[in-house]
Amino acid sequence: MKKNKKYPKVVIVGRTNVGKSTLFNRIAKSSRSIVLELEGVTRDYITEIITHNDKTFELIDTGGVSFKKEKDTILENVRLKVLDLLTRADLILFVCDGKNGLTKDDIQVSQVLKKTNKPILLLLNKADNRKALEENLGDFYKLGIKDLIEVSAINGFGINNLLDQITQIIPEPKTELQEDKANYKVTIIGKPNVGKSSLTNLLLQEERSIVSEIAGTTREAISDHTYISQDLVLLTDTAGVRKKSNVVETIETLMVKSSLSAVRTSNIIMLVVDASELKLSDQELKLIFYAYEEKKALIIAFNKTDLITPEERKVLEYNLKEYAFILKKMPIVWISCKNKKNISNISKQIKKLWDRLNQKFNNEEINELIKNSLMQKPLFHKTIELKLYKISWVEGAKIPTFKLKVNQVSWFGPSQLGFIENILRKKYDLLGCPIKFIVIKK
Repeated sequence: MKKNKKYPKVVIVGRTNVGKSTLFNRIAKSSRSIVLELEGVTRDYITEIITHNDKTFELIDTGGVSFKKEKDTILENVRLKVLDLLTRADLILFVCDGKNGLTKDDIQVSQVLKKTNKPILLLLNKADNRKALEENLGDFYKLGIKDLIEVSAINGFGINNLLDQITQIIPEPKTELQEDKANYKVTIIGKPNVGKSSLTNLLLQEERSIVSEIAGTTREAISDHTYISQDLVLLTDTAGVRKKSNVVETIETLMVKSSLSAVRTSNIIMLVVDASELKLSDQELKLIFYAYEEKKALIIAFNKTDLITPEERKVLEYNLKEYAFILKKMPIVWISCKNKKNISNISKQIKKLWDRLNQKFNNEEINELIKNSLMQKPLFHKTIELKLYKISWVEGAKIPTFKLKVNQVSWFGPSQLGFIENILRKKYDLLGCPIKFIVIKK
């Protein structure tokens, strides 16, 4: 365990479409938050660690809310999550639209914020439109929030002044004992509404992702830390990945991009499938092959087993036989997030897979194994025998990696390397692990 600092929380709130995510991105100097001219785009809060004037804080971007109790489950979950964040905030950035003026929703939000007794900075965004701002300025003073700052998130006006104000108000960070870096990263992927967010919440043991029956609820890849065995793991819940033909909105294009980016930076991928569909869809097969091509360790979790009968499970297992050539290479777990069935097995499978990725190999043993196999069943290119002079394990690689010294590099294509891979998989426990070969000429 190491001493780490727990930074003050600065929470950005406001009604929908006032520029909160644009402001977050301007301060964070990144594109972590999706920005579009649509209401309610950001639904899960995201965070970034910011340092200014030698002072560090955690900036949090929230979903746009009206703060009225909502009948819509998603909007109500957003509201409750933001209220919880406000109780833990050290400073609140209340963003309003200075160009279009004060609204009833702004007034209601301000009333809720003042009840928290937290320091509040009222930010009038879109201040680059001076004429409109000056016309509306008097109305905003009526809110009774003394600290008012004019900014333009879109072009950066007033941002340095804002950061100066933030660093003057926030307290010093607290020191706490915790790991400062995750041992490895796990990303949960799948189609919309298969249970990714439910599984994430169960593994994190908190309501970190919004869970709803409506497809497409999680719109950004969001990450949080949890412990699996003794390892600190960064767990990422991604937006549902649909077929390209179904990605009709710009926002869904960004969701897919965000999800696939999370896959590329992870060590282990968890594909969640809706078992009640009784088959793997084309999109799920593409996700499996995408993870396979990216050389990522993969686990498949069939969720919603509470919705299928024993006979329907047999139908699903029969339908999976068509893809046995690749499915036999990865762990398959049957779960029900609703009933919490087999959820503990997920953590066990993740830990086992991480251990497999980091296992050590004896070079003498693997040389004898592969050479003996090739003696019994030689490989040929046309009429010329393929020669493998030496195989050696590459220590320190992120996945099991082997260097092959051969007579002709171009002759060792996918089928020849697949033959050697199968020998290794038969001998060693490599379930779920990708294998990489580096082929060089002797």
